[in-house]
Amino acid sequence: MTALHDSVGRQRLYGWAAIGVTLLALGAVVLWGRLQLREQMRSQIIGRDAMILHALAQQEQMAPGPELDGLDPREPAYQLGALLRIASLTNIIASRLFTPEGAFVDGIPAHVKETEIAPDILDRLHQGEAVARFIPQLPREQLFLELPDPDPPRLPTMACVEVSVPLLAPDGGKLVGVAQFLIEGLTVLREFALLERRLNRQSLLVFGAVAVLVTASLGWAFRKLEQTNWLLTTRTTDLQRANQELAEAAKVTAVGAVAAHLIHGLRNPVAGLQSFVVARQEEAGAGAGEEWREALAATRRMQGMIQSVIEVLREQEAGPAYSIPVNELAEAVVAQAKTLADQGGVRLALEGGQVKAPLDNRTSGILRLILSNLVQNAIQASPAGGVVTMRTTDTTAHLRFEIADQGSGVPKSMQSSLFQPMRSTREGGSGIGLAISRQLATHLGAELKLAGTSSHGTTFELRLPRSSELRG
Repeated sequence: MTALHDSVGRQRLYGWAAIGVTLLALGAVVLWGRLQLREQMRSQIIGRDAMILHALAQQEQMAPGPELDGLDPREPAYQLGALLRIASLTNIIASRLFTPEGAFVDGIPAHVKETEIAPDILDRLHQGEAVARFIPQLPREQLFLELPDPDPPRLPTMACVEVSVPLLAPDGGKLVGVAQFLIEGLTVLREFALLERRLNRQSLLVFGAVAVLVTASLGWAFRKLEQTNWLLTTRTTDLQRANQELAEAAKVTAVGAVAAHLIHGLRNPVAGLQSFVVARQEEAGAGAGEEWREALAATRRMQGMIQSVIEVLREQEAGPAYSIPVNELAEAVVAQAKTLADQGGVRLALEGGQVKAPLDNRTSGILRLILSNLVQNAIQASPAGGVVTMRTTDTTAHLRFEIADQGSGVPKSMQSSLFQPMRSTREGGSGIGLAISRQLATHLGAELKLAGTSSHGTTFELRLPRSSELRG
């Protein structure tokens, strides 16, 4: 049973570990999805200004103002005029004009530093695509020429959105210049912060909801699997125990059959032996009669045991049914063993004489054989002056019989095989008595076991279910 509990504990631990790994994987997927969504939405926020400025640049190219009449759209003057008109929009910090090759032409305001367009951005501009990128910390010294510090002084860095817009010729869409706008980025930073809060809240909600669902589903599944495995393991254990009991029962049943055959075969020889001992005792006279009296007592005891077994066998086969109280059964067992106890100098004690639950005669007959064997074993195991106690207890579920001696105990090496034939704790003993007693107890649906043993004595316990009392 301990191994079963350990197995279930390990499976439960594995189940929680699987749930934990699943939640970690779920968290990783949610985090990856959040990062992907954040990048897409940031790109949309940054590209929004690029779309607007690209549309304005195309409008200026297609419908220039009156101040640009007569100028060629390929001329820098025309492009600079269009740049001035677009740069008048709010939040534009500075703007630059470049040639189709990416060389700097002019800038607004006048103290904007010259620079060049990166080749990868220039390739996209030649394809007619507006390019925007967000610079969270752009040093002012990279954007403007040195000027006297204003009062109050400005921060050394600034956040901005850099938008490069292709200027296309009206006839065929050839790139004739590039307009670059630097837009104040505080608005973008605020939108990014708002986006982060929303994504965090939504990610936590999604993770929490799915985590609860996954935990509940997997927990339920693992619980069902645990119950199924527990049931399977329990049934497997029960089946193994049943197979072992069947194997032991088969052995003991064979021993019981042999014992029954021997009982019937010994009846007449023992009766003849008794008659012979009686005759020899009479011939020996008073001087040598003590030894013959002991022999006569032994033969009479053997005859009584054989007769008891025969009576039980007859009652099992056929006979009227009647009831016997438990206390009377216990008294009969003690009375039958009194002679043997007196010979060994052992005192018999009966406890629980108030138990008067009825037993049918067939059940009581088998119980008498079992208890008589246990009491006789206890007497033989106890030293002279010792006490053998037979205790009966009536509970709601069982009738319990305990036989306790004051012997030296059962060796540990023999405890596991105590109820197997040919295993005995007494010198010269066969071990058949305990094996047959266990088989008889099993026949009644009862349990016979070694309740305890030490150097101060041994206790055997016979537990009979209440449902078996009047089974017949």
